[in-house]
Amino acid sequence: MLSLKDFIHGPYIKCPKCGKNSFSVSIICDYHYFRRCTECFYPDPSKGEKDHEYPLPKLNKKVIYIDQFAISNVMKFLNPATKSHRKVKCDIFWGKLFEQLHTLCKLQLIICPDSDMHETESLLAPYYKPLKRIYELLSHGISFQSHETIKFFQIIGQFNIWTGDTKRYDLNVQDIVSKKINVWQDRFNISINRDNPQSLIEEIRTNRDKVDDYVKDIFIKWQKEKNKDFDYWYKAERKAEAETLIKLYQKNLERMLKMSYGLIPFEPDAFLPGFTNKIFYAIKKRLKRKGISEEKDINKKLSEFLYSETFEDAPYIKIASMLYAAMTRRAAHQGRKKPPGRGFLNDVKVISTLLPYCDAMFIDNECRNLLLEEPLCDEINYGTKIFSLSNKGEFLEYLDQIKHSASEEHMKAVEEVYGSNWAKPYWGIFKQEL
Repeated sequence: MLSLKDFIHGPYIKCPKCGKNSFSVSIICDYHYFRRCTECFYPDPSKGEKDHEYPLPKLNKKVIYIDQFAISNVMKFLNPATKSHRKVKCDIFWGKLFEQLHTLCKLQLIICPDSDMHETESLLAPYYKPLKRIYELLSHGISFQSHETIKFFQIIGQFNIWTGDTKRYDLNVQDIVSKKINVWQDRFNISINRDNPQSLIEEIRTNRDKVDDYVKDIFIKWQKEKNKDFDYWYKAERKAEAETLIKLYQKNLERMLKMSYGLIPFEPDAFLPGFTNKIFYAIKKRLKRKGISEEKDINKKLSEFLYSETFEDAPYIKIASMLYAAMTRRAAHQGRKKPPGRGFLNDVKVISTLLPYCDAMFIDNECRNLLLEEPLCDEINYGTKIFSLSNKGEFLEYLDQIKHSASEEHMKAVEEVYGSNWAKPYWGIFKQEL
C-alpha cells in the first residue's frame, strides 16, 4: 500500500525543525513547490504548522511535434521485444534523438504533445502499448486537441473576423492542448492502458484502406491535368472545403430525417453532434445573436461566409490546399509516377492543423520537401522549424541549442526540485517487460 513517503522525495536538505537531512520535496505545483520532512513530517497541518511555498522560475517551453514514424523507431530502438530492434539499434540517431528529447522534457525546456493521429496509427501497429508509452513519456500527459476540434476553433476564429468582431485570429498553442504547457511538472505521470475493441481497430483499418484506394485514383486524375497549374489547384482545394462541409451537413440532416420517419434503422450516433454539425450550429447561434432570426437569412449568411476568402484563409485550409496542390504539380508536371503513401492524407491533417502552433516539427522527408517548394516556403510562414531525416543532424543541433540556452537560474531550479541526476533519459523503459 502506498504511504506518504512514496510521494515525497529528494533532493533532501536540513529540516528546520528536527535538524535531520530529511526535508524533501513533497508537492510540485505549477509555479512553486513544497517540502516536508520524511522523519518528523514538518510542516504538519494538524499541528498548525503552515506550508512554505518555494517559488520557481517562469517557463517558456518549446512545443515540438514528433511524427509517428519517429515515435515508432525510437520505441524499436529501446524495446528488445520488437522484431526490428536489432536493425533499428544499428542507427544511433534514434538513440541520440530519444536522449535529447527526453532530457529536454525532464529539464522543463520542451514538450512534445501527442495527437489523435499518434493514437490512431498506434492502434494499427502490432505494438500499441509500447508506442503509447513512448509518446506519452514525451508528452507527459499533454495532448493536442483532435484535428477536427482545432479546425473548429480556426473556423470560428475566421467567422469572428468576417463579422468584424475581431481583426485577427490568434494562434495560441495553449488553446489547443489538454493541459497547461508552461508549468513545472510532477515527477509522476499517470497513464491508463485499455484494451481497444477489435471492431474499432478493424474499422480504422478499413477506412485507411479506403483512403489509400482514393489516393491512388485521384493521383491518376492529377497526372492527366497537364493544362493546369499550381494556382488553379490551390484555389480549387480552398473552395472544396466549403463544399465538403455543406455536403456532409446535408447528408447528416438527411440521415436524421430518414430515421425520424422510420425509413432507415435508428442509430443513436446519428444524433450526436458531429464535426460539421458543431460548426453550423455554432455559426447559426452567433448569427442569431446578431439579430438574424429567419432561417433563410441565417442560411444565406452562413453560405456567404463559407464561400468567402476569410473562411478560406483559415490556416488549416491554406496549408492543406498548398500541400495537395504541390503534390498535384508533381504528378502533372514533374513526372512523378508513384502515388503518395497511405499515410500522406494523415500527414496533411497533422501538418495543416498543428504546424502554426509548434516551434518545430519532425516529419517525413516527402512532406518536408513539399514545404520547401515555392510558394509553400514563402506562404506558410508561421515561424515553425521543419525537420526530417534528410536534415536530422540539424534537428539534433536545434535540440542541443535549446539546452544551452537555458539560464543558470533555470538549471539550478531543476536540480533543486528534481535532483542532480534527474535529467538522465529513461533508457530502461521496457526492461521490466522482458
